[in-house]
Amino acid sequence: TQSTWGVKGSGTVSTLTAVVTNLSSGPLHRVAFLAAVPKYAQLTIMPLSDTSVAPGQALTVAMTVDNPSEPHKAVMLRLKLQYCDASENPFSEDIKASNLPVWI
Repeated sequence: TQSTWGVKGSGTVSTLTAVVTNLSSGPLHRVAFLAAVPKYAQLTIMPLSDTSVAPGQALTVAMTVDNPSEPHKAVMLRLKLQYCDASENPFSEDIKASNLPVWI
């Protein structure tokens, strides 16, 4: 898989969009996306655009991170992408994004 990110924001809120592309020759199933931020921030994850993705196709997930209690402190985001290949073999990818932009 390949992940690309878009980030924009204003005030204490950052909006992130992840696009996950299936680079394999077979479909991916049971795709799940997990995320966590420090306790001082609030995270909202929108549902995935789909839970299966065909070869060469992509799915998206959007999320917002609000950092009202520490507005001048950059936020670290931990992400996990889980999926199964065509043979139902499970896979997991961990991503750590530190220093999300501070918009104020």
